[in-house]
Amino acid sequence: MKASNPRKRLAITDLERQNIRRRYATHPSTQPALIAWYAAQPQGRNLTQGQISSVLSEKYQYLDSDTRKKTQLGSKRNYNGEHPELEAALFEWQQRMQNKKAIITGDILKTKAHELWERLPQYTLDMDEPKWSNGWLEGFKKRFNIKEYVQHGEAAAADIYSPANITQIEELRQLCATYADEDIFNMDETGLFWKMAPTRTLATEALSGGKKSKDRITLAFTTNAAGSEKLDTWVIGKSKKPRCFKKVDLKRMRIQYRYNKSKWMTALIMKEYLYWLNEKMRHRKILLLLDNFSGHELGVQLVGGLEGLPNVRIAWLPPNTTSYWQPLDQGIIASFKLGYRKQWINYMLRQLEADKNPNKTVNILKAIQWSRLAWEALEAYKIQKCWWKSTVIPKPGDKDILQDNIAEIEELRTEIARLPGDSMPIEDFLEPAGEAIVDEDGDIFEAVVERYSITEGDDIDEVEDGGEEEIRPSLAEAIKALNTLQLFASLGEDEGRISVIKALEQIGKDISQERIAKSIQSSLDGWLP
Repeated sequence: MKASNPRKRLAITDLERQNIRRRYATHPSTQPALIAWYAAQPQGRNLTQGQISSVLSEKYQYLDSDTRKKTQLGSKRNYNGEHPELEAALFEWQQRMQNKKAIITGDILKTKAHELWERLPQYTLDMDEPKWSNGWLEGFKKRFNIKEYVQHGEAAAADIYSPANITQIEELRQLCATYADEDIFNMDETGLFWKMAPTRTLATEALSGGKKSKDRITLAFTTNAAGSEKLDTWVIGKSKKPRCFKKVDLKRMRIQYRYNKSKWMTALIMKEYLYWLNEKMRHRKILLLLDNFSGHELGVQLVGGLEGLPNVRIAWLPPNTTSYWQPLDQGIIASFKLGYRKQWINYMLRQLEADKNPNKTVNILKAIQWSRLAWEALEAYKIQKCWWKSTVIPKPGDKDILQDNIAEIEELRTEIARLPGDSMPIEDFLEPAGEAIVDEDGDIFEAVVERYSITEGDDIDEVEDGGEEEIRPSLAEAIKALNTLQLFASLGEDEGRISVIKALEQIGKDISQERIAKSIQSSLDGWLP
């Protein structure tokens, strides 16, 4: 009997790929569950796990920001051009530069296409580079629906006295007035040189390293106007899983860790953050204030715009005015950095007393732990005062906004004086210029190159520079340390120690349960042949 012809596998359109990727972004699940969901859709069908894996891969990231019409996305004709990743990268670069009011001409687009061809690793030396002709340029503009790509003149530097900014901030204040303080949030990022030393003797890198320093991470903070909610900090590092993370459950650390080679807030991470925030605010309606950093703007586009999420409404602060009107920039981030660097200096002193080099023993895990502690230690009333100082929400008549950290800074200065070497100005230690998040043209291009680079080694974990792998203490060591802490807490005179004693008692119960579980397992192992 003649064998029947195998059924031909139907091609997947970009519209299908886009829908599947959006479903996965908003409802993370296993691939089999995603296959079942798609098969149940009105126009759905059964896909293989290999097809789903391919759709979710970096190869199709460009679809997350693709602006083509559904008729084009749904067609099996090749509307993508011959090099879809490159054109998607070029489009993102063009959009981000346009948001900065930069002048983008056809010749500039051709030049950037050539630069992307040279930088993206998927386009190898044995491939013939396209001519980037006028015909290609017109096709590129049609594929991405670019009608106006030339910006006539640059926008002047914004300030708080420009009529446009005054109008925008007044409208924002009116919008905030329709929400309770508990439901108004601000998110902003800062860089952090997590092992920068305050003295020349202990410094391992020149301060001029700027944001390209290997010991720099990006932290994204979110808090509400009441100061009652400080959400998990988002930490962006370079390595997928640093060596010191090997046996660590990051979920228990109350932080969200992401990575990319630039250690920068990219549009994709921003999109993920917004979906995460929307999920956390289920059964609530909140207002999120953001500055116009390009990664923010494109991330907001990727979730459907300022009102594209059901639980989170987004509003922009006036451009280039964050030092005046962004709440987190009115002292919240500065207070965090003071708290972080106090812990880092204390650690340095302890290591030196033990005849160890703190630059060699510290690692990014400790930096993340200190970051979490410093963030959680910020008091609600200090956060409220920073919101009042921003003038985004009104200050109650009987409240003052004057606050400083003079006493804490002087205490830190005293501790730094105990370290060997000449100290730098404490202002430079607390707020290094290179930690500022500045949306420079070169950063935009590098972020785009990184996002669209596809290499064979993308899934290989990198090792974060510096530090040692953390080794979990034994049960005996944990019990000894617990006994010491319990004795220290019980002999104190501060009534506030009661909560500490209760917390230590709970830790003791957890250790006892683990010891019993290990004892039972050892007994079972002894009975087995």
